[in-house]
Amino acid sequence: MIDRVIHEAHVWWPKKVKEFVTVQDGGTATDFEISQPYTVRGDGKAVSVEIRNYELPASFTYYAVPKIDKDAFLLARISGWDQLNLLPGPAKIYFEGNYVGASDLDPRSTIDTLDLSLGRDKRIVISRQPISEFTKVKTVGSNTTKECRYEINVRNTKKDAIDLIIEDQLPVSQNSEIKVSDEEYPGGSLDEQTGKVTWRMNLPAGSAEKRTIGYSVKYPKNKQLQNF
Repeated sequence: MIDRVIHEAHVWWPKKVKEFVTVQDGGTATDFEISQPYTVRGDGKAVSVEIRNYELPASFTYYAVPKIDKDAFLLARISGWDQLNLLPGPAKIYFEGNYVGASDLDPRSTIDTLDLSLGRDKRIVISRQPISEFTKVKTVGSNTTKECRYEINVRNTKKDAIDLIIEDQLPVSQNSEIKVSDEEYPGGSLDEQTGKVTWRMNLPAGSAEKRTIGYSVKYPKNKQLQNF
């Protein structure tokens, strides 16, 4: 459970003030009315107080793109947030009692789920390495063919099972002289427009999984390839 998502604010209310708060939605504005009189200290010190507390269901998924970054990131997807009359602005995020970072909340979004990044988790170990026997370059006539195969290894060292999304990419040629073939991505789904490959998996505690991705690129030998 996400412990807290807090908008930046410094207020002078006592800690029990949330028990006397009612929310009035006027259509164009939302008012937080406090019905209980109170006395504030005059010592000039700012105090942060929780005005309102809500509990919402959240699903947790790990996300990784090992081609770019070897770490896995925990993502919380929250539903029902659009009923809370949230204001746009910065928010502090706490997870398992620890501060994990800041995010920008935009309640004007039309998306029905709110995604919050909870940071890296070093307990999910990921590597992406070329498979040497399948990675080679050969030239025949006026063309060069580059064959690439990669192995992605994932290990869950946590004590709990996790849901994990891994993304990689196959090259997409925009040049008729460059041909991409022999695409392999067992168990993954491909977006043909972008070349993005996605694997979804559930990893039990202490378990490991392996995925592979590969392709061949044929191009004129007098050209230099970039991002392939």
